[in-house]
Amino acid sequence: MPPNFATVEKVKEGFTAASGRMDDIEKEMTLAFEEIQKSLGDFAQQVKSYGRSIRSASGLAGEYQGFWQNEAMAKDFGLIVLSVLRKQNKSMGTADNPSGGYLTPDGMASWVIQKLGQYGKFRRNALIVPMGAGKLSVPRITTDLTIYCPEEGGDIDNSDLKADLVTMLAKKLACFISVNRELEEDAVVGLGEIIGLSITRSMAKKEDEIGFCGDGTEDYFGMTGIIGALLKIAADPAAIPGLVVGTGNAYSELTLSDFRKVVGILPAEADDNASWFMNKKFYYNVVYPLAEAAGVANIFEILSNQKGRFLLGYPVEFIHCMPYQEANSQICAILGDLKLGAYLGERRAVEIARSEDALFQKDQVAIRGTERIDINAHGVGSTTEPGSIVALITKGS
Repeated sequence: MPPNFATVEKVKEGFTAASGRMDDIEKEMTLAFEEIQKSLGDFAQQVKSYGRSIRSASGLAGEYQGFWQNEAMAKDFGLIVLSVLRKQNKSMGTADNPSGGYLTPDGMASWVIQKLGQYGKFRRNALIVPMGAGKLSVPRITTDLTIYCPEEGGDIDNSDLKADLVTMLAKKLACFISVNRELEEDAVVGLGEIIGLSITRSMAKKEDEIGFCGDGTEDYFGMTGIIGALLKIAADPAAIPGLVVGTGNAYSELTLSDFRKVVGILPAEADDNASWFMNKKFYYNVVYPLAEAAGVANIFEILSNQKGRFLLGYPVEFIHCMPYQEANSQICAILGDLKLGAYLGERRAVEIARSEDALFQKDQVAIRGTERIDINAHGVGSTTEPGSIVALITKGS
């Protein structure tokens, strides 16, 4: 046997082992490549299903145009919901909520509140009053201070500030969503979009319904908004200084003069930040034709050519819950400064909570949105003078 035979055998064994290892590496790389392909396929499907969340309308990646502040926040919220569905986040439970804790951390909660202001026209325009207790008396100034010009070294006469109190009583608004566990298979960003948008828009719409149309009945949880407050001043609309009774009870009988009269009764101190509030259909089916009928020479005076919608120099906001079908004695257009004439008391901001037990038999997760608020439209005037919020009402017949 050659003297170097053992060495040759060891080298041969080394090459054989290396060849086997290379085979193993090749198999691992093949599996890894297949996994990458699968991941890319899953991502492509997510992009296809939820393109609006992570791509702009032009299809360019990276231009997020969804509900949340950015794609990362949408993804984080979706992951939080998924963690509930997968029962992976047991630390979310709290002592005072044994069946589950709040889904949204502080940063997301702040964003939800901001979105309420974006979708809710009443919240965006009214004065937000933090409520430190469930019942709160908020001061309302009825007469401003008197300004004097004293002589040099002379005393300044005392100014009597006239004010009264507006009582706020917080009421709970709530919504409930059941989420199928099959949503685990859906895109994370898309899930964040669905839940966040649904809760926020629903709360904002209800705030608008109460703030603008509330009449104190059960439909509005006992709260009174602008229309209800105006109509409670007197039984006869013609006796309410803050209302202009239109030329007729039909929309076709309303005239530009009716709208000018509304502007004329608005107090000067409410003029600078006043806006019109009306239904979009009312604007385009009633107001716009009046402008067209006035002729080209006057249309720019009535409907400004600036970006946005204007009527007689005041911006117009569309309110979904305001009327657009004609009726007798119907308040169809509101003009005013809501920060001077309406409070939205907030005892507890929007909170989102979940439970894995409530819908156990249906294999669903329950998600609940709540807030505690009160609404008070205090600036509608009295039987003797109009307030910072005035309106147009159709005739009774």
